[in-house]
Amino acid sequence: GELNRLLPCSMSARPGDFSSRSGVMPPSPLQGSEPAALEGAGGEVDGLEEVLELEHMIGFTGKHHETILAHPRLPEGFVKAVGSAVVIGDVNDPHQQEFLRGHDMEITCLAISGTGSLLASGQLGTVHHKGYGAPVIVWDLNTKRAVFTLHGHTEGVDLLRFSPDEKFLCGCGRDCVVHIWDMQTGEVVYGKKLAKPVSLFHWCDMHARGRRTSYDLALSTAQETTMNELFFDPSRQQWMLEPKQLSLPTAGMVREYCCSARSADGDELLAGSTVGDMLVFKVSSRVYRASVPVCSGGVRALVVDKKTFQVYCGGGDGSIKRLVGDDMRWVMEAETRLRGAVTSMTMLAGGRELLVGTSVGHVYRVALEDLSSRLIASSHTERVSCLAFGSRPDVFASVSHAGDLKVWDLSDYTVLAEAHVALADNLPGSGDACIAWVGDSAIVTGWRDRFIRCHDAATMQQLWHLPNAHRGPVTAVATHSDASLSYLVSGGEDGAVRVWSLRSRELLLQFTEHKKPVTRVLVDVKSPHLIHSSSLDCQLLTYDVKRERRTVAHMTREGAFTGLTQRLDSEQELITCDMNGRLLFWDCDVANPVQALQSPSRMKMKFASMSPTGRFLAVCGDFLVNVFDLTRGIQLIVQAHGHSEPVASVEWSPDEKQIVSVGEDCCVCIWNFYGVLDDGAEEKAR
Repeated sequence: GELNRLLPCSMSARPGDFSSRSGVMPPSPLQGSEPAALEGAGGEVDGLEEVLELEHMIGFTGKHHETILAHPRLPEGFVKAVGSAVVIGDVNDPHQQEFLRGHDMEITCLAISGTGSLLASGQLGTVHHKGYGAPVIVWDLNTKRAVFTLHGHTEGVDLLRFSPDEKFLCGCGRDCVVHIWDMQTGEVVYGKKLAKPVSLFHWCDMHARGRRTSYDLALSTAQETTMNELFFDPSRQQWMLEPKQLSLPTAGMVREYCCSARSADGDELLAGSTVGDMLVFKVSSRVYRASVPVCSGGVRALVVDKKTFQVYCGGGDGSIKRLVGDDMRWVMEAETRLRGAVTSMTMLAGGRELLVGTSVGHVYRVALEDLSSRLIASSHTERVSCLAFGSRPDVFASVSHAGDLKVWDLSDYTVLAEAHVALADNLPGSGDACIAWVGDSAIVTGWRDRFIRCHDAATMQQLWHLPNAHRGPVTAVATHSDASLSYLVSGGEDGAVRVWSLRSRELLLQFTEHKKPVTRVLVDVKSPHLIHSSSLDCQLLTYDVKRERRTVAHMTREGAFTGLTQRLDSEQELITCDMNGRLLFWDCDVANPVQALQSPSRMKMKFASMSPTGRFLAVCGDFLVNVFDLTRGIQLIVQAHGHSEPVASVEWSPDEKQIVSVGEDCCVCIWNFYGVLDDGAEEKAR
């Protein structure tokens, strides 16, 4: 026998070798023994080109404000936050994406400088290091490289603002701290901890003050709103922030703000509040002028058209309203309504359209002329549990914790059809849904409300459902359909494996040998009358549908099985992955694993998927997608980092040209897979 150990790999697309060494077969897990660790040095795989490329990221949760921004100079360019990555995109070409990586948690806010040369991104406080630090990264958009990593905030960054001359960047955090950094050196020039978090920060006018420039700025917390001057004090040799009196009504003007903007003439500061009104302040005189009722749910975004003096307000009720006026006189000229609360709104550099993101994960292009809208992107807004392909390489389906079922077109990354399953919040179980295709016409899903549902793949109309399919959440489904045999197999948190007729939906068989939740059910690749199931009870079982009994049982002493797939070669070995970071290969005639691979870090592996040719194995765990070449002695050929949270599922396209992964960060990552040259082709390439 041969025992393989997974060796440390670089985080790039060309990892270290997956070493194989001779050794003894591991003793039976029931005897309490573990394979000894084998040493080896990872190295670059000779002749191996980059085999996995991140082609596209689908994602926009709408949880945070100002996470979509138009580029001020490029008519079609924009940036958005997708998990822990900044995505640079083109509104006219969905295939055009570039990625900026440096954060280790979800990005919560973005800011872009007036010339479009600098971009700042802030994140949630990290859970990977002590202190919950929330760094801000400043990027050079010309070189696509990080210029500064700015520290000082904890818990999370809520607001980022560049000064008009791009010399300073202000950051406001959930830790109630305000920091102002010098963009020449990256040093903090001013910092202060306030009693409450800042809800509004806006750079206003600049003035000459001695040899240096002073800056007027507005700042507001839940307690007070002030106009301030940032200036350099030569006597103290430091920058100071001096509050200036702002005239407000004596009562009834306590507001928490969501957004702000300067009027076209620059003399007014407009602020959108959580109560749904737009407040108007005169900047020159520092006087409050008006409160303009706009919408319900809060004014979440403001955009000013400096050519027409019109103001566009995005509301928590999904409305976009166009206002015109100044001072105390404002009139609404037009309005439209989108699905979900507006969380981000920005004007494209062409000056004819708004780019709007909403809380349901939708991104729209809205024409300024008549406020007509066009949906250009959709995303999941809760963790994505599972995905599946049918027989078409350009179409796949995904399902989320929130009950959203979507069918995607890989040619343009749009949603072909979608449905929402209403689930109660207090249902037991993990909440991870499962999914399988029935041919190319229907999709079967299992849910934590104990239902199995079937939807038409084209229309998303529900065709049928099985209530109380299990005594707890349904955790796994698989289907088989041909002229001689047609059935659905399901696994549940109750440990049961049940076989249903696809035609009559009657329960045909039930197996109850698992003692813990079933994690995966699988129809045998060669013999469709055989079914395999893996479970958190460390058991791998095989059932014969025709003989109506369990025929094979494999088990380990520890390492709950989280995933299951099957080789397509002559042995048709089953492959399990587990919580201890192991890949175990099982032969039906051998009690113990015939091969075992261990991650040195004991990284939890979540899901395993065999490629259509049977040559490659994709495994996801934590934040990584790993691909193994099974024809090279089970060699790790690539580790890819695309997600900011653990990856939940990974699948191959039927043509083996792409891999799709989904994760708890609500993102869908599409990877181009270029394969590996065989030995003969490698010699010719050399």
